[in-house]
Amino acid sequence: MQSKIDSSSGPSIRTKLFYGSGAAAEAAIHITFNTFNFLFYNNVLGLSGTLAGLAITIAVVFDAISDPIVGSISDRFRSKFGRRHPFLYVSAVPLGLCFVALYTPPDALQDMGLFLWFTIFTIGLRLSLTLYHVPHLALGAELTDDYRERSVVFGYNSILGMVGGSAAFFFGWTYLGETDGGFTEASNFLPIGIVVGSSATLLVFFSAYFTRDVIPSLKQIAHDIPAFSLKQLGAEIIDCFQNRNYLWLLLGLLCLSATNGLREAMNAYVGLFFWELDPKQLRFFALATPLAFVFAFFATPWLNNRFEKVGTMIGGVGILVISQALLPTLRLLDLIPENGHPVIFPMLLVTIAFVYGASAVLSISVMSALADVADDHELNTGRRQEGIFYSARTFIGKATGAFGLLLGGIAIDLIGWPTGVESADQVHPDTIFSLGLIEGPIAAIPSLFAIFFYSRYKITKKRHKEIRKALLKKASH
Repeated sequence: MQSKIDSSSGPSIRTKLFYGSGAAAEAAIHITFNTFNFLFYNNVLGLSGTLAGLAITIAVVFDAISDPIVGSISDRFRSKFGRRHPFLYVSAVPLGLCFVALYTPPDALQDMGLFLWFTIFTIGLRLSLTLYHVPHLALGAELTDDYRERSVVFGYNSILGMVGGSAAFFFGWTYLGETDGGFTEASNFLPIGIVVGSSATLLVFFSAYFTRDVIPSLKQIAHDIPAFSLKQLGAEIIDCFQNRNYLWLLLGLLCLSATNGLREAMNAYVGLFFWELDPKQLRFFALATPLAFVFAFFATPWLNNRFEKVGTMIGGVGILVISQALLPTLRLLDLIPENGHPVIFPMLLVTIAFVYGASAVLSISVMSALADVADDHELNTGRRQEGIFYSARTFIGKATGAFGLLLGGIAIDLIGWPTGVESADQVHPDTIFSLGLIEGPIAAIPSLFAIFFYSRYKITKKRHKEIRKALLKKASH
């Protein structure tokens, strides 16, 4: 695939804003799902943690297999609406409908019935996200060829994702905190599903519609690109994995996803029962993230320019690991005051800010680095395949994240977590201790390996400049 124009000058602020608005939809869905669904199905409806984790694992792995297929098809899709935009339009309505359906299981369903309902509509949700997520990331990589500007584009994506995720988190806990029955009443979760699902549908549509003007200037399909087939798809994926820089990025993501999946499975449990916060306190965690993301938005392009993307990624992982594990570990060692002490909540807010700031810097840097790898791949093979690169990245992230969620669900059962819990007083202290042990030091272990893998990434600013120069020289012949 060849560029129609040199996009090194970068897209307009308007384009970057509307491009990033799609990330707000995805983040709202992701944060709401990971925050409330385990709580809803396990603690409220009584589905075992293992089955809840298995439902998500089946759905995510099923969906992850579709990622490379959608990426490959979108790489070679031809229409008057471009390669990527038709997939965004198609994903919008099913995304919202499947999300709402997750919170409307029939009252008569028990055990396996609940498991099947959770599994089926999570599959539908994840497939809808695939239709949006993979083409959307590929579109971002196509908006500019510039080393630094790519970090800016994905910075907009990250900060608007923060807005969507924080708004959904704040709204969800506020609603549960001010409604009779709170998080123990099943009917209280449906309004959250309706508000978040319908908002996500509108945001995805807006992202597609208001970036349609860039379609004529995006990468164009080479005439000699082979038609889509599963055999061709397999060959393209193998080609991608032969790029060492790409392989290191994926291995780093694999480690981080395992940690995040494990923590996300018990996120609500940790806040409500390990730290003994109420929903009205938990909602303010959403307000700890904006400053962190604003910092990441402005700092990441500078950090990538000053320390290279590899240095920024290593630093981001290091801060992330320490921030996530520090307070739970100190609590387990009785080195901080008891729950309820005035200092605990501010400490948690500061920790959340560090976690999300480091995550944002890391995410922006990795997304930008993947676009550079796509340039390297085009120079080596003559093929422009952002869809395949981002879809394989998504596949690894979802598959390992799902495994982490499954482990989290199993862990909830292994530590003997009771269902229908309203307060920490109803849980044995040893079970609370085990919850903190998993949240703190145990979950951090996989992320430590990510530092090694990211350190192997070799595309520097100088090397990328050489790649772009060689590509422009080839295009001129």
